[in-house]
Amino acid sequence: MTKKLMILFAIAALAATCAMADSTNSAVVINHGTGLCGMPGSDANGNIIFGGVGLMTQEVSNDNIVTITCKGDSITNLSGKAQNFSGFFCGLLDPKDNTGHVTQDSHSVVAPNGNASMQCTFKK
Repeated sequence: MTKKLMILFAIAALAATCAMADSTNSAVVINHGTGLCGMPGSDANGNIIFGGVGLMTQEVSNDNIVTITCKGDSITNLSGKAQNFSGFFCGLLDPKDNTGHVTQDSHSVVAPNGNASMQCTFKK
């Protein structure tokens, strides 16, 4: 499986915590702990695979840009080494308006012990 073919989905639930700037200007909305994320992991050769499910720890929206950050602590890494993946397909399903968004503006780090973080930035 190539790095470019991996599709990961982050499912955003309704906001648990929300902070907004002045809505007459560019509104910045920050949600914490808003859903689950499918996260990349590594096979024994360091190739990207589906690694497991993590928690979306933050979603930042500013105008038409949305950046999500996910973290997981039991993500598969069979390589025994830290792995970095960038440019994989990352998808976001927004339950507020039932729209899906896909980006390749993505990066993930998976530690040998399974701790991982992922960030994806979408233009709506």
